[in-house]
Parts: sequence; C-alpha cells; structure tokens
Amino acid sequence: MTVDLGCGAHKRGDIGIDRVPGPGVDHVLTLGFDPLPFPDASVAEFFAYDLLEHIPVSVWECAQGRWVPFYPRIFLLREIWRCLEPGGRFTSQTPVVLPAWAQDPTHEAPPWVEETWDYFCGRQPVAAQYGIDFAFRLVERVRVGTHLRVVVVKPGP
Repeated sequence: MTVDLGCGAHKRGDIGIDRVPGPGVDHVLTLGFDPLPFPDASVAEFFAYDLLEHIPVSVWECAQGRWVPFYPRIFLLREIWRCLEPGGRFTSQTPVVLPAWAQDPTHEAPPWVEETWDYFCGRQPVAAQYGIDFAFRLVERVRVGTHLRVVVVKPGP
C-alpha cells in the first residue's frame, strides 16, 4: 500500500490523506495531530510533496494540569515510522529556497533543510532529548530547483 500525505486533488498512490475533503482524499485528518489510520508496519511507501512545511514545529497543550510542548512534526514522523513496513520508504519534498519557502503565509518556520533530517536519521545525538526514538536510513537528500527532496527508509530486520 502507498499513501500520499497532503494529497489535495492530485493523489499519488493508493490512499490519499488531506485535511480538506475532496477528490482523491480517502481520509480527512489533521496531519501532525491525528494518528495515521493504519496498523503498525502496514504501509510500503509514503509520499509528502509540499506538506511538511505546513506542519507546526510546536504547540503547547495542557497535560496533567501543566502546560507542556507538543511537537507535531516529530509526532507525524513517528507515525510514519510506526506505519512503515521494514524496508518501507518515505519521500518528502519541501520548498527550501527563498522566496519559494517564505512567500506562502501558511508555511511554518523554520523550513525543512538538509540538516533537519539528521535528527530523524540518527545523526544528531540531541534528537533523543526531543523524543525522537527512531532513526530512518537516509537514501537521498538533494535540492531539486527550489525544493529539497529527501528519501528515507525504515531499516529492515
């Protein structure tokens, strides 16, 4: 099974997820906040084109009577990790060059840059302090025009 996260009207793959109902949208979710509707290790591939830059870095929530940070970007990547089968791929493409990144008022700061992925690929020791308890294997990290294309894989057994 392949899943397009933030598919809009141009779904790639078998299943499309977006926050707005429409053609090609199979599940309406708020990505980064809602759990993905798939069992553990059940998805072969996720795509996220022009999506991750719209996910907030952090929000504050009240838990057990005190305000604590919640990290939607980390939550979404953890959900992708959970749902990917061993050897499964995640392909992301995000704008990274000015003005392509900064011109859209719905883009969250900071942008996803090459070094952001070090946190999700076990290359940044401080990642564990942020609750990143998984590590993808980096396959590709390249700039394509104004965008950063990243392909990561969930290591197999």
